[in-house]
Amino acid sequence: MAGYIKVITGGMFSGKSQELTRLIERALIAELSVEIFYPRVAERVSVRDIRTRLDKKRHAVTFHEIETTQFASIGSWDSADVIAVDEAQFFSPQIVEAVKRWRHHGKTVYIAGLDMDYQENPFGSMGALMCLADDVVKLHAVCTQCKQHPAMISYRLTQDAEQIVVGESNYTALCLQCYDRVQMAEGGLRYSAVGSALSVD
Repeated sequence: MAGYIKVITGGMFSGKSQELTRLIERALIAELSVEIFYPRVAERVSVRDIRTRLDKKRHAVTFHEIETTQFASIGSWDSADVIAVDEAQFFSPQIVEAVKRWRHHGKTVYIAGLDMDYQENPFGSMGALMCLADDVVKLHAVCTQCKQHPAMISYRLTQDAEQIVVGESNYTALCLQCYDRVQMAEGGLRYSAVGSALSVD
């Protein structure tokens, strides 16, 4: 039996984990076995989101916290009907071969992750995973600045230069218009982070 791959992507605050949880809940209703993988680097955020949303159903799934480079040692998971991966952008390219292996073994694979980093660059192996997918869903948050347009950019509120900076308080969601306005603001960006709000003078 052929497997199936679905990728849920988009910026931060767009509802990726919520959609992943919905798919997991449907699998549980169908009495399918579900295994969930998430990267250790994002353990606090990922597990909190999914376990909280699954609520009373969370005992029916198995969570696997793994290092970002650990997929090379992961097998075909014959006991699982459905395999879900959250925060997939943090994993090394080994995840691509693991997903191929799961599909060849007839698994349904759900993957959630950011498609771009804060500099609008492809994030990790998400591009390759989207190429493999049977179905790709791209979600958008609402811009926290204008409150009108779909947010395309996960804008970083800190000055860290590293690609990986974990934590929702470090980002806000901006549409392209507001992002361009921020980038062009005379004297650079002057912001105040209150929740996920951004003020530009």
